[in-house]
Amino acid sequence: AIRSLDNPFGRLFQRNTLGKAYYYMGRNLSMSNHITEAAECYINADRLQIDDPIYRGRVNSCMGYICAQNNDNDSLSLIFYERASKDFQESSNEWYYAQTLLDRSEFNINLHNYNVADTLLLIAKDYQLDSAYQARYYETKGLYFYEQQQYDSALVYFNQGLDYWQNEEDKCFSYLKIMQTYYFKNGNLKMAIPYANLLVEHSKNPNHLANAYYCLLLEAKENNDINQ
Repeated sequence: AIRSLDNPFGRLFQRNTLGKAYYYMGRNLSMSNHITEAAECYINADRLQIDDPIYRGRVNSCMGYICAQNNDNDSLSLIFYERASKDFQESSNEWYYAQTLLDRSEFNINLHNYNVADTLLLIAKDYQLDSAYQARYYETKGLYFYEQQQYDSALVYFNQGLDYWQNEEDKCFSYLKIMQTYYFKNGNLKMAIPYANLLVEHSKNPNHLANAYYCLLLEAKENNDINQ
C-alpha cells in the first residue's frame, strides 16, 4: 500500500489510506523491535494528518511510548501524549482519552510537576471504565504520593490497584514500589520480602528482578543462610 500510494498523486487523493498504512507499518515494525524504522513510519503518518482523530491520537501515543521506552526522555514523551490527548478528546472516545490523562499524569510526576499531575488525576478519577483502567489509576496515584515521599498514602493506592489487575505480571510495578517502600524507605525488610518473592515468581523485567534479589540477599545475610 505504501509503495502504491507514497507519491504526489497518492498523498493528494489517498492521504488517509496512506497515513493508516504508515501507522500500521509502524506498529508492525515496533512489535518486531525495529524502533527507528517504526518511528519514521509514525512521523510519516503524522505529517499526513489522517482525518480520523483516533488514528492521529494513536500515532502520537505510539511515539510517546517509543520515547519513554528507548530514549528515557520524559519531556519528549509528554509532548506526544499531550498531542494524543487532544486528538482523543476530539474523537469523544472516553477510553482513549482517559488513558492519555494517566499517561500525562505519570510523565508530569516523573518531571516533578506535581500540581499538573494532581489536576490530571482529578479529571481521570471521574472516568469509571474497565478494571485495567482502575488499576492504572490507583497505580499512578500511588506513584504520585511515592515520588513526594508520602509513603503511607502511596501504599494505600498501590494496594488498592492490586485488586483490579487481571494477572500477576501486570501487578509487578506495584509489587516493586510496595517492596521499595517497605525496605528502602521504611527499613522494614520483613514486610518487603513477600513482594520480592512475588517479583521473582512473576516478573520478567531485569530492573524488578535486580531489586527483588537484592532484598532476598539481605534476608539471607540477616539469617546467615548460605544456601539461600
